[in-house]
Amino acid sequence: MSITLNSAATSHRDWKTQFQFNDGETGDLIDFTGAFMAIAAEDQEGCQKFEATTDNGMIVIVSTGIIEMTIPAATMALCSGSYNIGGYYTLNGETIDLFEGALSLRRGIPRP
Repeated sequence: MSITLNSAATSHRDWKTQFQFNDGETGDLIDFTGAFMAIAAEDQEGCQKFEATTDNGMIVIVSTGIIEMTIPAATMALCSGSYNIGGYYTLNGETIDLFEGALSLRRGIPRP
């Protein structure tokens, strides 16, 4: 199962977003209980810019089929541009791709 993600974020604030994942055959929400999950972004040269995981607390399983990813502003202070992003999970000895896509970062204008 995979989806394509196109997303945009600014570089001056925490990036907090939720994802919902449904089984492609049944449409049921996927139960991620006990899963290791990872989402990473890299620049066009293949240099990793961040990795959010369930282990480092940047990914939280909110409920069945729903995860929340939070990337702190200090990590998001990347140069403006386009980055490759993708995610996977490991559960019961299987590793399954979740999505791949593009993340566009634009310079944010700081606001309170």
